Amino acid sequence: MVTCKETRAVIIALHKKALTGKDIAASKIAPKSTIYRIIKNFKESGSIVVKKASGRPRKSPKRQDHLLKLIQLWDRNTTSTELAQEWQQAGVSASACTVRRRLLEDDLVSRRAAKKPLLSRNNIRDRLIFCKRYRDWTAEDWGKVIFSDESPFLLFGEPGKKLVRRRQGERYHQSYVMPTVKHPEIIHVWGCFSAKGVGSLTNLPKNTAMNKEWHQHILRERIPQIFSQPSRNSLVTNNAFSSMMEHLAIRQK
Repeated sequence: MVTCKETRAVIIALHKKALTGKDIAASKIAPKSTIYRIIKNFKESGSIVVKKASGRPRKSPKRQDHLLKLIQLWDRNTTSTELAQEWQQAGVSASACTVRRRLLEDDLVSRRAAKKPLLSRNNIRDRLIFCKRYRDWTAEDWGKVIFSDESPFLLFGEPGKKLVRRRQGERYHQSYVMPTVKHPEIIHVWGCFSAKGVGSLTNLPKNTAMNKEWHQHILRERIPQIFSQPSRNSLVTNNAFSSMMEHLAIRQK
């Protein structure tokens, strides 16, 4: 209990007049224990101002906080629960929540990792060679190139997570669940584009993955349609088409 400043001032004034704590308590302005505490604090500090409480001491010293930061920087995939266990081995008994607060002080926030294609050393080398080989190409050169790609699509369900807003106890309510099947049907779609325009899409049969044979079959079927579109330079179109079909013939052997 904190005594108001005016009451503390009266107690100290009476104390300065040589009144004992018992005599001051007889006036019933404050409990006897409070009066003795105020007089004791005044003798020690010479002031009636109440010292500000320092708060609960931190569970971890700065050195251990720095150690925690180094562990997290060494392996960014370590969870707060795993860090708390490693911290306990270093002599700090703290929860995963405390670990997250310490890391937050160093601006280390838990985020979902970004996804990007895995590149081996050979992939990186080949990409660098490709960039150096074609870095001087003009827009006219790239206009002769057909870019293609294929993507899989689920015919049932949704990939990844789905967020819903529900109340407690509604976890398995029919309106808030995401239906799944063990082996969902997948369809692969192939498409292409060039400076001349966008090519038509090609759907592979259900649950059929793209491989070398399918890729060559699609190119043989679709490339003639693309090159049959009106072109600004018929000579370039004919040469590119002949080169493409010749390349496919070599790959098939």
